[in-house]
Amino acid sequence: MFRFVAKLVVIFSCALSAYAEVKVQSSRISIDYRSALNLQNADLDLSRLSLSSTHKLKLSRRWSVQFDIEAQMANDNVGLGGTDNFAFANRPLIDNSNVRVELTSAFVMWRKWATSLIIGKQVTPWGVLDGIQVTDRFDPVRRRDFVFTDVRPERIARWGVRWRSKIDSWSVDTSFAFDGSASQQAEIGDAFFFTSTRFTGGLVLDDAAISGQGIDLITQRPSHALKQSTAGIKMSHSLGDGDFSLMAFRGPDNDPILGLLNGQVAGAQLKISVDYNRRTVLGATFDTTAGALILRMELAYIPDQPLNVLAEIPLTQARRKRILTGFGVDWPAPDEWFVNAQIVFDYINKDKVNLVRPSTDTLLTLRAQRSFYNARLLVKAELLGSVNQGDGVIRPVLAFDLNDKIKLQGGLDWLFGDNNGQFGQFKDQSRLWGSATYTF
Repeated sequence: MFRFVAKLVVIFSCALSAYAEVKVQSSRISIDYRSALNLQNADLDLSRLSLSSTHKLKLSRRWSVQFDIEAQMANDNVGLGGTDNFAFANRPLIDNSNVRVELTSAFVMWRKWATSLIIGKQVTPWGVLDGIQVTDRFDPVRRRDFVFTDVRPERIARWGVRWRSKIDSWSVDTSFAFDGSASQQAEIGDAFFFTSTRFTGGLVLDDAAISGQGIDLITQRPSHALKQSTAGIKMSHSLGDGDFSLMAFRGPDNDPILGLLNGQVAGAQLKISVDYNRRTVLGATFDTTAGALILRMELAYIPDQPLNVLAEIPLTQARRKRILTGFGVDWPAPDEWFVNAQIVFDYINKDKVNLVRPSTDTLLTLRAQRSFYNARLLVKAELLGSVNQGDGVIRPVLAFDLNDKIKLQGGLDWLFGDNNGQFGQFKDQSRLWGSATYTF
């Protein structure tokens, strides 16, 4: 199927350009270097150079093309992330331990009035909260840098078809991704490889296991088969001063569960499967204004959430009902400050099973920011944390636009909490970081 759609993209592009003058709508190239210094041992934990380009072409009045390419070079223990769970068509063009070149998106778009058809490699962002996932679970995401990315979540584009239109007063958005690629994780030995038992299916990983001597993680290569696809529909409508939406989709989960492929034998290496099982998500969103405030709400119901549970056999898998509710508020505070606060309740039914995580997680995000010097300097502070587990991260950031082409950033990622918590597992990775970006 990938070959069929890829051929369609090429045929459409060539056919349209045959009778229309191709015009470059925009073209942008960015060079970004970022590094980080570990606060515990003063090691250079991150040293990564990225070259990215975005190009938009207008083929005709109705048709356009966009493609994005990114090349990365790294020599650090943060790593570029695994690609074993990427489908063949989504694999990097060049990939080794220090260099990676990816086609991050490539699609043809047809648009007429409120109707659009997009064919190719793309993302489907569904949700209204800022950087925290409740209903926004259609696309796989990159977790190689944990939550320390400029855009959160950092979605991974997949090959597929998306159609959007209006029917009466409803906005309809349908998406079908036949590319079975799953979320990208840090590899064994990388700084942000998950070690908390809530992510390891209850297994306690010692230093030998983390270094790769005790476990062998095996990920089955996804295909472009229908059983590994993601398909869904979202319908939106105005309501008072705001908008609400209803959605339903089914596809591989954003987070993996583990399975034991061989028995536990003293001194033997554990062979563990990394599985991204399919599940169904039913969701709703609502956002509105109340005076100067912007209010956002999301609800997601997953009737068949795949998960690991504690049992006599390690890494036992099960399915349970999961409900996520999220609330957010944007507040234009005095003295030109902007404040965003969000809280999410994540509940999993624990009937007749022992979960590897709390039945209810409460996640909190707080962000305050202000611009100075004609919006050239941005001062920002952010708190991300788990209320019930008492761990999190504090992230003060300074961003300065030296001119229209050069942007400098620097900050602190200070993690705290128990070594087995969502955030506390990485508290030894607290760091000072900086980046410089040149765009032309």
